[in-house]
Amino acid sequence: MSLADDAWQAAAPEEEEQQRHQHQVVFPHYPAYRALALYELPTSPESLFEEQAHRSCRTWSEDLTLYTGVSYLTGVAAGAVEGLRRAAVEAERGESLKLRTSRALNNCSSVGRACGNRLGVIAMLFSGTRSALSHYRSGADDWVNTAAAGVATGALYRMPGGPRSAIVGGLVGGILAGAGLVAGRPLLHKFAPNLG
Repeated sequence: MSLADDAWQAAAPEEEEQQRHQHQVVFPHYPAYRALALYELPTSPESLFEEQAHRSCRTWSEDLTLYTGVSYLTGVAAGAVEGLRRAAVEAERGESLKLRTSRALNNCSSVGRACGNRLGVIAMLFSGTRSALSHYRSGADDWVNTAAAGVATGALYRMPGGPRSAIVGGLVGGILAGAGLVAGRPLLHKFAPNLG
């Protein structure tokens, strides 16, 4: 062995010790509770542009995205539950687990997709009419827009069934929009104040 090899072997443990100490994170000047400050989130609204910070409500595109997405997911979940119920009713004694699972998955996907699509279309109609009413009423965002949008949505959705069906759909839509105002707004302000 040469003299250089001896020096290298003698230096190797010291280098390993240095590298091991390099990777330890130590906060000598901060108390332990200050390390948690890295995870404290800001409570003030964050905006990219100044005009966004001064807005008091959502835009029509934000409403459209929120209402349609939530309605579609709600419809899919409710349809999946209904599909499971139908699969349980249609099950026959002596069927294999594979056949029952296939029937349940088929029912969940078909019924869930249909319910999700229906509620998504209704939400799109509601959001569009509500935004149009707000625009034509010079930006007013009050209960009148919501109730009128509910009536218009119900009437438009049921219009292919004829005038009588459209009238009934409009009444049901107005009642549901009113119920959403009376019951939904307080819950929304309580549990999700930034959405209201």
